[in-house]
Amino acid sequence: AVVSTQSTGNMEQTNYTTQMLKDTKGTVDAMQSGLKEMKREYKKVNIDKIQDLQDDLQDMMEDANEIQEIMGQQYGMPEIDDSELEAELDMIGEGMFDDDMSYLDEAAAAPTDIPGSSAREEPAASQLDEFGLPALS
Repeated sequence: AVVSTQSTGNMEQTNYTTQMLKDTKGTVDAMQSGLKEMKREYKKVNIDKIQDLQDDLQDMMEDANEIQEIMGQQYGMPEIDDSELEAELDMIGEGMFDDDMSYLDEAAAAPTDIPGSSAREEPAASQLDEFGLPALS
């Protein structure tokens, strides 16, 4: 019984190895076929033409950038240093919130009633439109 089990294991290993070799041959055949196709297509590509095209595109981009620089020139305006401008903006921003804002407390305490009218009634929820405003009748 032990010999039979070993024989079965050997046969399975042999079948596995045979299948693996067939798969490997199929892979190698596909690689060879792909290589032939790549060589055939590569003959249609001219590297020099591609390089010339890239050079032409780069020249065009440089020309476009030069045109944009020329068009962006300002007349009669002093040169502004970006770092100086940034420092000035920072200084302005820092001072914006240093002021006394107690006037906001006064505004919040101000009466909201309209002079000459009686106490205002809040509209019922059914009298409000989809935005929470009083519905027009």
